[in-house]
Amino acid sequence: MGVIGLGVGTIATYGRATDKYTFYEINPLDIRIAREEFSYLQDAKASVEIESGDARLTLEREPAQGFDVLAVDAFSSDAIPVHLLTLEAFELYFRHLRPDGVLAVHISNQHLNLEPVVAAAAERLGKETVTVRNDNHFAQGVFKATWVLVGSREAFDGAPEIEKAGQHAAVSSVMKLWTDGHSSVFAVLK
Repeated sequence: MGVIGLGVGTIATYGRATDKYTFYEINPLDIRIAREEFSYLQDAKASVEIESGDARLTLEREPAQGFDVLAVDAFSSDAIPVHLLTLEAFELYFRHLRPDGVLAVHISNQHLNLEPVVAAAAERLGKETVTVRNDNHFAQGVFKATWVLVGSREAFDGAPEIEKAGQHAAVSSVMKLWTDGHSSVFAVLK
C-alpha cells in the first residue's frame, strides 16, 4: 500500500504483518511528529517506510511499485495541493497500481466539492468510481469523511463490498477536467 500524506501515521495501524506500507510525506516536521509524538508507526504490524519529499515528484522518479492500494490523503486542510488531483497525477498513480489495484482519494473538505474533480479524471481514464461517506460516530472514534475509490471494473468486480459501501461519483458536465495546465477551485466551491 502506498499513502500520500503521513499525518500522524494512523493508517499504518490497519496493516497486517505481511503488508508493506510506503508513506510519501512532503513535510519533515510531520515525519518527526509522527515518529516522536505518536506510536502508530512503531506499533504497526506492517513494514513501514517513509519517503520524504513531494509525493508526485518522488513517484515520477520511482519504478512502478505495484501497489494494491494507493491512498491520497493529503487534503487535511482547506489548502489543497492541486497538483495531486490533475489528470497527469492520476495517470502517474495508475502506473504505480496493479491492474486490479484501487486508488483511494480522501476528499473531505469544508469549502470545496472535490468529487467531480476525481470523477472527471476517472472518466477520462476509463475507470470506475465509488464514493464512500461516513458520518461522525464520536463514541467509536469515527469522524465524518468522504473517500472516492477509483479502479478498473476488474478491481471492483472482485470486491462487491466496495460498491455496496457507496455510490458512483458524480460527474459534472460543466466542470472542466483538471490538468497540469488548467485547474480552478472556483468551479468546485460549495
